[in-house]
Amino acid sequence: MIFINLIFLIGFVIDQKPANDTITISPWYYLGPFTIGVREGIIGVDLNLENEFFEPDTTMPYPSILTKGGFVKWNKVSSENDKVAIRYDDVLWDTIQDYYGVAGILCATIAYGEFVCNKKMRVLIDAQDVGSFVLNGKSYPGDVYGDGYVQIPVVLSNGKNRVVLKLTGYGEHEFSFKILPTEEPIMIVSRDILLPDFVSGEVYDGYLAVPILNATEEVMANIRIEINGESIEKREVIIPEHMPFSVMKMPIPLRSKDVVLQRDSILIKISVNHRDFAVKDSCWIKVKNPDEPFVKTFISKMDNSCQYYAVLPPKNYNPKSTYALIMTCHGAGVEARGQVGAYSQKDWAFVVAPTNRRRFGFDWQDWGRLDFFEVLEDVKKNFKIDTNRIYLTGHSMGGHGVWHIGLFHPDLFAAIAPSAGWTSFQLYIPWFLQKSELFAEPDQLKFRDMVLREDVTPLYLENALNLPIYILHGSADDNVPPIQGRMMAQYLKELGYDFVYNEIEGKGHWWDIDSTPGVDCVDLKEMVDFLKDKRRNPYPESIVFKTSDIGHSNKAYWIRIDELEDIYHDGKVSATFDSTGWSEMFIGGWCKFIQYNIRTENIRVFTILLKRFKFVPDYVYYISFNINGARIECRYNNHDEIAFAKSKNGFKVIIYDKRGLKKTANLCGPIKQAYFSPFILIYGTIGDSIDTENNLHQARLQSYTWWIRANGYVQIVADTEITEEHIRDYNLILFGNSMTNAIIKKINKKMPINFKSDYESVKDAIKDIGPYEACISFKDKVLKQKDLCLMEIYPNPLNPDKFVLLYSATTKKAQKYIGLFPVIYSGSGLPDFIIWDDSAARYGWAGVVAAGFFNKNWQIDKSLIYFNE
Repeated sequence: MIFINLIFLIGFVIDQKPANDTITISPWYYLGPFTIGVREGIIGVDLNLENEFFEPDTTMPYPSILTKGGFVKWNKVSSENDKVAIRYDDVLWDTIQDYYGVAGILCATIAYGEFVCNKKMRVLIDAQDVGSFVLNGKSYPGDVYGDGYVQIPVVLSNGKNRVVLKLTGYGEHEFSFKILPTEEPIMIVSRDILLPDFVSGEVYDGYLAVPILNATEEVMANIRIEINGESIEKREVIIPEHMPFSVMKMPIPLRSKDVVLQRDSILIKISVNHRDFAVKDSCWIKVKNPDEPFVKTFISKMDNSCQYYAVLPPKNYNPKSTYALIMTCHGAGVEARGQVGAYSQKDWAFVVAPTNRRRFGFDWQDWGRLDFFEVLEDVKKNFKIDTNRIYLTGHSMGGHGVWHIGLFHPDLFAAIAPSAGWTSFQLYIPWFLQKSELFAEPDQLKFRDMVLREDVTPLYLENALNLPIYILHGSADDNVPPIQGRMMAQYLKELGYDFVYNEIEGKGHWWDIDSTPGVDCVDLKEMVDFLKDKRRNPYPESIVFKTSDIGHSNKAYWIRIDELEDIYHDGKVSATFDSTGWSEMFIGGWCKFIQYNIRTENIRVFTILLKRFKFVPDYVYYISFNINGARIECRYNNHDEIAFAKSKNGFKVIIYDKRGLKKTANLCGPIKQAYFSPFILIYGTIGDSIDTENNLHQARLQSYTWWIRANGYVQIVADTEITEEHIRDYNLILFGNSMTNAIIKKINKKMPINFKSDYESVKDAIKDIGPYEACISFKDKVLKQKDLCLMEIYPNPLNPDKFVLLYSATTKKAQKYIGLFPVIYSGSGLPDFIIWDDSAARYGWAGVVAAGFFNKNWQIDKSLIYFNE
């Protein structure tokens, strides 16, 4: 009764606020802390937070292994200066951290607040340092990094409104939660406008990006965005359709009217118009001198978004000269602009920093890695670069990026230099407190771990046979302990490879030895001199190449791995060639032998790239291949490559045919590959109104994630609005099932895992299923469980050159669990398909009913599947 009276008082006070005031909630009730596993986030307590009528039970104890006594109850805390600080006097943080490290103090807390509105109204939620929040039963993303640009439009109910926050981090929590009124239907998210720099003396021709927020419950059609200014050409783009309560970060062409003159900045005016409404904003583009660091933008082939990278040009730059290139990967929380600012100017090289898509991004894996390669290609296109003098370096998370990118693509670089770089997820911050690690069966986790194997960089050090490495670390680094660098140095020494390990006594994570230009932890003279001295050999006589995922990396130097025997197991090629073989005169000319010696492990098809070599036209070439001890000889007939496939009697020469439904490097899965090339989010509309709203909300949540995490651009489209152009040009991310999404209904019978929705046949499989509910079928096997969620990637039956990816639930009850296994972050580890029930909310992968891969022909193979019968 006391608790009820308190709630009434809170609601009464806030109800008196005018609708145009900012609403803050005080007090809050909080429950925690609960230990969570790294990169999992499951608290292990089922609170049913997405119940729209959720309210705390202050009498109930909940288990928490972090607190004295092992139980916690709801407590009350007030906000001060818009900040709420939660402290836990009964947690011995230092003791736990001393024993388990930071993994032991990673935790989550649930916070609850409520208020009363006297009318229904649209508002913006500014939830800084909040992972996610639930408002009246619906979940939304928070501004987890506190960047200040993430403001989520919602509708408040007339009456009581309930807010539940999920707070995560290391140790105690602080957050800010503001409810901001808005009368404007369209908003420009000013703090996230992406601008290039202009360089004086040049004509600028590129792009900027403007995030546009639809703050209404209506679909807006034909929104016009116009940019203008005294020194730039007028440009206009149209948003044909903008979904309710969503953000689109629109790329817009930008061109200066003439050569840019030296000045501090140039004013850009932005106007957004929809029907009779217009909103205006302005921003300033910086003008840089030719020898200053500058920001350059480009259009990503991943999602057609506008991205940027930062450039430090060479000292006394001459556009006619050719330069070396230092690609540098930033650490967590560092902007690319700041990264190049830590370097001194070189007279022999460009220094270029990609973004990893955001300042935290993706640990330089997945979309961060792809962003790196897009930047590299754009730099080579726009500047004269010696491709045999490209160097890779980076610090902290960027040091991990150096290991990850360099070891899987060793043929691109003359040398690499990780500084304070961690090696892999589990070797950096262990996962031992994940609920998945505690409760899942080995057969469940093996599919996740097979996908994540590419992150374990020590496994792939063999690839550095021709790649010199300089490892830099501070001996007192308490952020990335030097055991990470020492470990890699130990294994490199065992391999006998070319490397330097330099551990600087007494230095921590970020350090500078003296006041000379450049910050030494990234720009140490000895390290830079090591790089400068190296040149790439694009055609080394000996190579070792190892990979576990041909979609991630399948080529090094003159070897390409086209198929593995056992997918997601390590495949390895060790090869040498000798082109100094004998030659002699015969009738018709000279002949010459080239000898290849090749050893393979877990390789079914591989290709030797002959176009990498220079052949003299007057010679006749005979090529001898010794593959695993068996000899194959053939005459060179001016072809670029020779492919080999494994048979019962060893390897044989083939003409590799990529046609047909088979897994190739560009179309092999797993689930995340659907987001590696342009995609659209398609929500189902053929169910009832609740299904349609849930499908749209899931698509909208994913679009927010793509914007917030990946600085991305993506369209949301209704299933009934899909065109032939969509099917031709995009991967289709589908929300719904065969009863609620028209595209899924159309392709359902052509999918290896599909839905049975005929009531009578479903009823035979699941006795308590109701009308209009579905079940999941593996062609000849119907899953007996009710309330299941499915993610499944597959070549689109309507266009097998593209993917479909299903986000499906069999019932309305299951729909709220669709987001339990997020894809758009590094470390997701999701195979080709995964099916789970509500127990995954407490036990992670232990709640997985079925998971696995399709075989090389995209068919079901029981040896590649886990079933929880």
